Amino acid sequence: MHQDLDVLINEVKLHSAFAALDEQRFTKIEADIEPLIYRVTNSLETQYFYAEIVKLLATLEDPGVIVTSPSEPLSILPVILKPLADSWLALDENATPIDPDHPFITHIDGLPLSRWEQVSQKFISNPLNESISERVHWLSQLDILRHDMGLPLKAQVTLSLSNNQDSNIQLILPVAKHQLHPPRELIAGMVNSLNDDGMKNQPLYVSIDLLSSYGSDSDLVTSLEKGSQQALTIIDLRSAVGDSDKLLHFIARHYPNPKSVYNQTQVPQHLIALGQYRRSLEFKSDFLRPLGFIPFDEFNFFEQLEFSQTSQTIDLNKADKFGLWYGRRSPLAKNLNRDESGTPISNRLGLIIGPECRRECEWIAYFAKSLSRVTLIGEKTSGDLGRRYGFTLPNSGIKIEFTASLTYNMQGKLLSSVGTQPDIPLPITEVINWQGLLSLIESEQQDRDTVYTLKSPNIEAKRVLSVEHSSDGTTTVESRVALQQ
Repeated sequence: MHQDLDVLINEVKLHSAFAALDEQRFTKIEADIEPLIYRVTNSLETQYFYAEIVKLLATLEDPGVIVTSPSEPLSILPVILKPLADSWLALDENATPIDPDHPFITHIDGLPLSRWEQVSQKFISNPLNESISERVHWLSQLDILRHDMGLPLKAQVTLSLSNNQDSNIQLILPVAKHQLHPPRELIAGMVNSLNDDGMKNQPLYVSIDLLSSYGSDSDLVTSLEKGSQQALTIIDLRSAVGDSDKLLHFIARHYPNPKSVYNQTQVPQHLIALGQYRRSLEFKSDFLRPLGFIPFDEFNFFEQLEFSQTSQTIDLNKADKFGLWYGRRSPLAKNLNRDESGTPISNRLGLIIGPECRRECEWIAYFAKSLSRVTLIGEKTSGDLGRRYGFTLPNSGIKIEFTASLTYNMQGKLLSSVGTQPDIPLPITEVINWQGLLSLIESEQQDRDTVYTLKSPNIEAKRVLSVEHSSDGTTTVESRVALQQ
């Protein structure tokens, strides 16, 4: 363990962009390792060592950190947790309460749930601490949390359930070995439910897990092209991975902002972001090219002008630890002078996003946020936009990746670790009322249309979301809008 921790410290010091950005993060990791070594003078199972590594690296506040253990996962809670206001529901795999008369969980093994929440937060970095799915994941890691609190490890767990009034019960259940989730079709089964309800002109629903499939799957391409001609298409990107930018350019082509008076006040941008990688002997000058970033001399005159203006506004006091600036073209760059006459102005797009929407998926969410005809649904993304560096600890076999580059927007503000907020916030593991969500998307888009057709750019809309949960696991959402000067 001592050798592995020495390797960890050295790799973070040499290759982590977030450690270089704020040296206090690295200092804290060094300080936290000393008591860890003192506590684990004897042997420690790989899974618990893995948990300690996760806690150490959470200090980096790096959304790109991935820690993978070669050992089997430890026992977890045998229920699905779902936050409801200030309480938590205990649900089964069908997303219904395990005890309908006592749906709320208050204690685990006799300790208040708030205590378990407090301990689980140590495993979550700041970019992800608002993610409901991340909170649920770590709050479910029963044996890891038991070990961290010094509690005995048992094959059963005692759950205290309540009706949030005056009735309480206790259940003793066997622990689970795998994370529980509602079935995918229960979470995202919109098409069938819409057809069953007899809705006309129902939206196209597509789930994409691999972004490169847009270019390789002809049926998917045909489906999305047809969908771009109808009223609403919903693309589920909650688990999308890959670095293909073809879907990004599809969205830029088919869902651009209308050429209205309001839109004309915005200056078109040829670039979407600038980036730098952590200076290192292992990283070559083309380190960021797989992410679509190219050097200054490959841009044209107007692009170089934007490039120079933005790079001069970025305040980076650790310039000696980073390489040269690189830029990424905006997906609108190819379409600034495109004729939109063939694009229907009433077509809409909904994108379902979450903290696992990373890298190229992050760019899709970030870019789509600026489009008036696109609605983002789900949870905030993590801001994982950088190139990762990976290594394996030699003794434990634990694999680690973290971010080795930083990304800035064209206003000179840090994009890495910031993430993109959804327009309609909903936990991505929710079993939601799709009819209500579709109504809300329609209402939200009408609100945007109102704003984009106003002649005064000083008037903006403030939309207030009302989200209501019920103890049976369903969620409904409503919206109201006020225009203000």
